[in-house]
Formats: sequence, structure tokens, C-alpha cells
Amino acid sequence: MKPPVTVNTSGSYVSSQDCAGVTPEAPHCVGSAGSSNGISVVPKDQCSLLNLPQLPILKLLGYLSFREILATAKTCTYLNQVITNANLLARRWFATLAAHQQNQFKEIARDISDPDLQYWLGQFTMDTTIADKLCSQCPGKQTTDDDLKTCEAQKRKYFPQVLFYTVGQLMANCRQFKPVLTKSILNNPDVNTVSFSTHGDHLVIFRNNHTWTIFGFTAYCQWNEQAGFSYHSWVNPPSPTVETSFMTSGHHVLAWDGYHVAKIFGYNADNTCTEQLSIVHKDRIISADLSDDGHQVVITCYDGSAKIHSWNVAGHWTLAADIADSGRGLKACFSPDGSRVLTHSDSCTKIHRRNGEGGWTLEATSNFDAKSVTFSPDGNQVLMFGVRGMAKILSLNKDGCRLDSSTLGNNKNWIIRATISPDGCHVITVNHQNAKTDSITLKIFSRDSNGNWTEKTGNIPIINPLDPDLPPKFSPDGCHVMAAKDLSNLEILSCDKHGNWMQNSIPLRGKIKRAFFSPDSSHAVVIVPGHRSASIYGFNAARGWIEKNIIRHDHNRPQIDASFSADGRHIVTFCCGCSCRAHGSANYHAKIYGRTGNGNWRERAIITHTGPIRSARFNADGSHIVTASADGTAVILGRYADGSWVNKSILKHSFAVRSAIFSVDSRQVVTVSGKHVVNIWRLVNAGRSLNETMQAEFSP
Repeated sequence: MKPPVTVNTSGSYVSSQDCAGVTPEAPHCVGSAGSSNGISVVPKDQCSLLNLPQLPILKLLGYLSFREILATAKTCTYLNQVITNANLLARRWFATLAAHQQNQFKEIARDISDPDLQYWLGQFTMDTTIADKLCSQCPGKQTTDDDLKTCEAQKRKYFPQVLFYTVGQLMANCRQFKPVLTKSILNNPDVNTVSFSTHGDHLVIFRNNHTWTIFGFTAYCQWNEQAGFSYHSWVNPPSPTVETSFMTSGHHVLAWDGYHVAKIFGYNADNTCTEQLSIVHKDRIISADLSDDGHQVVITCYDGSAKIHSWNVAGHWTLAADIADSGRGLKACFSPDGSRVLTHSDSCTKIHRRNGEGGWTLEATSNFDAKSVTFSPDGNQVLMFGVRGMAKILSLNKDGCRLDSSTLGNNKNWIIRATISPDGCHVITVNHQNAKTDSITLKIFSRDSNGNWTEKTGNIPIINPLDPDLPPKFSPDGCHVMAAKDLSNLEILSCDKHGNWMQNSIPLRGKIKRAFFSPDSSHAVVIVPGHRSASIYGFNAARGWIEKNIIRHDHNRPQIDASFSADGRHIVTFCCGCSCRAHGSANYHAKIYGRTGNGNWRERAIITHTGPIRSARFNADGSHIVTASADGTAVILGRYADGSWVNKSILKHSFAVRSAIFSVDSRQVVTVSGKHVVNIWRLVNAGRSLNETMQAEFSP
């Protein structure tokens, strides 16, 4: 059967960010004038760059983009060797990924063992020297030769960057994958959703009867059920959901049942998952949170109690603090770095800070009447949204002393929502300005260098932000704000270098369904189902937001969805449904577009299914994509070593495929088909294509 994929190979990725590696051109004599890959090579006595020591050269190269470093590496053997020894390509590529993606990769690299590393790379290559070279760079490896200590320390420092860049190249060298079905799990009742652990060695299956089960991949290469839990459901107060009753960070899992029981599970070194602590409370649990490192747990109950449990150096959980509060309905959460914990009831907000002895000290108290309280991403700001239409920001410094509190808004505007930016420097307020006309406006406040918060925009009319796909939102870097003026007009505000917010109005060709920013904040996509299209907009500091391309789908009023790759250089749009015709008589397409060197977007590949596409997701580094379709297939498409996109595998099922996702390390794919079946697939190189060994940049 012909694979349901069409690939456009008209564009080449040679000398682009999508290239698989660097192969230097034939060695050039530095003293010979000429040109290589568009870069002039001048006589030696006129070229000062090659006469510089390596440290200044590396400093200069550090200002270049990935493409520029890639081109520079091809000019001559000397610069190629400098770039190779410093792992500059891997480092620059790694820097393009979102912060959470980098943290996941670092966690995997920190914990991986030599046997697991060799097994992982062995899925994509038979060349064991690649794994051996990487094993020599693992952070835990030491060298006894004093002359090599500095060099080895530098290699270990960039081990995560080199590891995942290497894996990306190995996967690109695979012309096709042979999918190995390692586990098929039949579930009863229906499957709701599934999720891999960061390390990819555990899978959590959430079911519609408010239960979940953890399967682990043991040393014997088998997936086995290892732990399970159930939570309850009620209407008032709101029942816990998958998002609130199950949390995982580091090597720990926190679960609570919505009544009296909370449990902590641990992912162990042998890939098993075991229960480490069961906590039974007298009163109903209201909230529970797990710190980002997985070493702190805070649980609050309806009676106002709040207890913090800590994971100690001996490998046990102990009660670290009891920060009880008289307020009923108390909730608590950790700051992003886990150094602070915030407790909140309707009438009082308290912040405790972890001290040097492992305990918790009261740092600040506010009696502001708030209905929601959140930390800023840096943990040094607390945004409090009040029940009386006001918002307040509490500022804390690194030493733990309260600095100041600022009130946002006034009696003329009733604030109905407040959001703090990812960098903690700006706040959006959504205001109910006029009760008679029911008008809704947006306003932006910014923090200056002195820590003062000032109003930066007037009231900007927007639609009521009740639709979860259309609320006002910040870009990942906090420099742009997106809001819908109405269903046919989008507003994007951008902060310039002087701190002023410039407004861009974008008229649309139909009613907007969804709009969002790329992970690198440089682009935005707007989905307009009635126009059967998704439009890509790019930001230009001089001209604002400019339409770069329109991705059209040929169905009559299809349901369209889209997502960016982690580095923001690719986007996939796909038809996930159609109201006017039966599935069997139509084809459904997923289209992949890529960003070129001059900032334009070009079609790279089309995947065709005979049923609606339920999901289309990139892997963690954006080099591969997997689709899930009602036609019973999941297609894996990936970039090949020459930069083209090719069909690498088709996963066939007996039922409609509802979802398909990669593990973080991209070595596995999990699919959900029908109502009950979960399949775990291991990806293996189906043939040895191109070079069996890696390019020079990965030499130690």
C-alpha cells in the first residue's frame, strides 16, 4: 500500500539550521584568495581573524547564529576544528529551544547511565564509538591527567547539548524506522490520556473512571504495571482533575484523592516505581503541590492546616514544617525554584521561605482580599487578584525581605482577570470598564528599574475573554501581548527598547478560532476555520507584525489546528474534522511549513490521511513529527540528513488512532487507539543510510 504521505523536496536545507552536520569543504590554503560557501577567503597577511588566539575567536563566534556558525565551519579546516572542539554548533542549537525543553534535556543527561546511553544510541546506529565518546563526557566521569582536566571539564559542561544534538543527527541519518511494538495495553474503562515521564522509562495512563496507572520499563526491556491510584469526583467544591491530582517533578510523583489521602511515589534507579509515603489527613485535602525539583511537598486541608514534607539526603520523606493558618479553604503552592511557599485564603496571604536549617520562616504577610494568588516565574513577585476588582503585586528581594506592594487599577476599572508575564516585568489586566455597555478592556502595567509599577497603555477594547483559546496572553519572552478585539480583528502589542508598547491591529478574513505565539516569540499563527486557513505572522521591529504566509486547506469549513516545533522553525497545520462529508470520501492533510534563511515560510511536506487527523505533534527537538488519524494509522515523518522531509514509518492499528506522542528523548512513541488500547513503540533504524559514523563536530 502506498504510504499516506507526500513530501515536497523542492526546498533544500543545505547550509541551514536543518542540516545534519558539518563536513568541511576540501581544505583551503589560508593564503589563497577565493570564496567558499559565499564567504570570501583572503590572503593570510590581510586576515587578522585566523591570527587571533582561540579564546577571542570563540568570543566572536558566540555572537553568530547557528546558520552563520555552520557556514563559518565550512570556510577552512582551522575554523572547523575550533568550532568542533568547543561544541559551538550543539550549544547554539540547544540555545534555540525553550527553557523547559532545555531543562528536560539536562535532567535526562544528568541521570543517564552508560549502559542506557549505549542502548539508546544503539537504536539508531551500530557504531559503538559514538556512545563511547559520549560516555567519556558524562558529568560523572573523572580524569586523572591534570593536563586534561580543563578540557574534560569543558566537555562535561556541555554534555546535554552534545548528547541531544548527536541524537538528532543519528535520527536524521535514519532513512526509515522499524517500529517495534514493545507493549500493548488493553484498558477498561476507557483511556482519557497518556503521558511519558521525562526520562521516557515510565508511562502514566489516565482513565475516565478517575484512576491512573504507571507502567515502567525495567532492565529486562519489559513494560510492567508498577503503581496505581484513584481520585474522587464531586461538584462543590470542584473535584480534582488529571492536572491537579497528579504531579510529577524530578524522580517523584504526588497524587491525592480529593478526600483525605495523599501519596508520594518515586521513580527508582532500576526503573521501578514504588510508593514512598502515604499521608492520611483528618480533614478534606484542598490543595497539594510538588516543588520543581521534586524534593518538597505541601498539602493543605479544609481546616486550615498546611504541612510541608521534604526528601532528605538519607532518601526518606520527613515533616519539615507545619505552617497552619486559621483561614478555612487554605491553598498553597511553591515558587518556581522551590525556595518559597505561598499560602492563601480569602482574607490572608502568607509567604514562607526555606532557611539554611531546612525549615521554613515566615517572610511576608498580606491582608489583601484576594481570590487568586500566583508567583511570577522568577519567584520574586506575587500577583494577587482581588475580589473587589483590584489587583496588587507584592515584591520580594533575593535576601527574603519585603520590598514593596503596588496596587493596579482604580475605581473606574473593575479588574476581572490579571496575568503576569513570563519574565515577571509586565502585567495584563482585563477590566470591566462600563457596567451599562458591558465593555471589556485590556491594560498593561510594567515594572521599571526601581521596582515601581506604572500604567503603560490606556484601555484597549477587547472581547470577553471567556473562550479558553482567545484570552489575552503574553509571548514566551514577555515582550508581546495578543488579544482579540473582536472575532474578526486581532490586536498584538509589542514592547520596544524604550519600554513603550506599540499596538498592531490585524484584520482577519473570517472569525478567529485560535491564535498563539511561537516558542521563540518571533512569530504568531492565527487559525480562521471559515476561511479554511492558518496565517503566519512575523515580527519586524521597524514594521510590526507582518503576514508571512497563509496555509490553506481544501475542505469545506474544516476544523483546523496547528502547532509549532520547539525551536519555532517549523509549524504543522492539520484537518482534524469536517462537518459536511463522511470521513471515507475525503482525504485529510497535515502540512509542514519551515522557515527559510530570509525569514519566509515554505511548504516542506504534506501527510495525507483518509480520516480526520486527531493530533500532529513534533518531537522534542522539532526534527520529527507523528500524526494520529481516524483511518487507523499514525505516520512518522522526519528530516533526513540532506534536510528533506521523508516518511519514516507507519504505525498501523485496528481502530481509529486518537493520539500519538513521542517520549522526550524521542526513542519511543505511544499511541492510543479506539477507547481501550495503548501501544508503546520503540523506534529502530531500519537501514544504515549515509555515514555510519558521526561528523567531526562530535569528536571529543
